[in-house]
Amino acid sequence: MENDINNKLLHFHQKAFDELYIIDTLVQMTKKTCQDYEFSGQYYDISGEMSSLLSAERNSYINMLNIISERISNLMGVNLAIEREISLQQDSYNSCRKITTECSAYKSS
Repeated sequence: MENDINNKLLHFHQKAFDELYIIDTLVQMTKKTCQDYEFSGQYYDISGEMSSLLSAERNSYINMLNIISERISNLMGVNLAIEREISLQQDSYNSCRKITTECSAYKSS
C-alpha cells in the first residue's frame, strides 16, 4: 500500500518537474530573444532617446527573466530533494519488507 502511494507521488513529482523544465525553457528562449534584439542594436528606426528607453526596458526584462529562471531552478532543486526522500522511503520500505519476508521464510523452515 505504501509502495503504491510512493509510486503515485513519484509520478506526480515527475509531471511537476517536467512542467517546471518546460517553463524554464520558455523563459530562457524569451530571454535569449530579448538579448539578441539588444545585442544586435535593433531599435526599429526610433530616435536616440527612445532607443535608450527601449534598451533600458529590454535590460529590465532580461534581469526579471534571470530572476524567474533562478526561482524555477530553486523549485526544481526542491523537487529533486522530494524525489530523493520518496525514493529513500520506498527503498527503506522495500528493505524492511524483504527482511520480514526472509525472517518468515526462515521461521517456517
